[in-house]
Amino acid sequence: MISNHISERKNDSRFAYMIRGHNSAIVYTMFIVSSFSSFVKDDIHYIFGKEEAVCPECGNHMRFNGRCRRFVFRENSRKREKYSMRVFYCSKCYHYHRELPDFVVPYKHLSAKIYAAICDAINEFVDDHSAARICRWVKGFLVFGAAIVRRLKLEHPTLVTNYDSNSTWDTLRYFVRVVVNIGEWK
Repeated sequence: MISNHISERKNDSRFAYMIRGHNSAIVYTMFIVSSFSSFVKDDIHYIFGKEEAVCPECGNHMRFNGRCRRFVFRENSRKREKYSMRVFYCSKCYHYHRELPDFVVPYKHLSAKIYAAICDAINEFVDDHSAARICRWVKGFLVFGAAIVRRLKLEHPTLVTNYDSNSTWDTLRYFVRVVVNIGEWK
């Protein structure tokens, strides 16, 4: 009985160390860059952000730690394109961060421009449940993004927003960048 209790305590302390220490499970967060360069090699688009890599959580400078693959359908292609995105590591908060270009919507396979085009042309799709679902997601996300920007303006009165509210694509791209870069993407 006593030895069983001691082994449970050892496991608990080891588990608590894994949660608190930097040896915990790898959690990828992301940040979006709007200015980037790219080149194509072997049908893979390599993306390089021109902005300095700063941790979105603690503000520390990050170091390059490798690459990851991402498959995205772009507006002018019939097949999904392969992208190689950079992964950075923050030595202060022990997190890995993926650098995404601004046309990518996190956790989605279509580019932001395709989502906006589907939402703008919803009347052309007759009885298509996928298009209706995409349009509902876009409209809901635009409401969420507007609420996030309003909250940021209250917290930081000097914040300047630069998006065209008449363009679904421009607004969606702007809100995706803001929501991801402040860490509110759920």
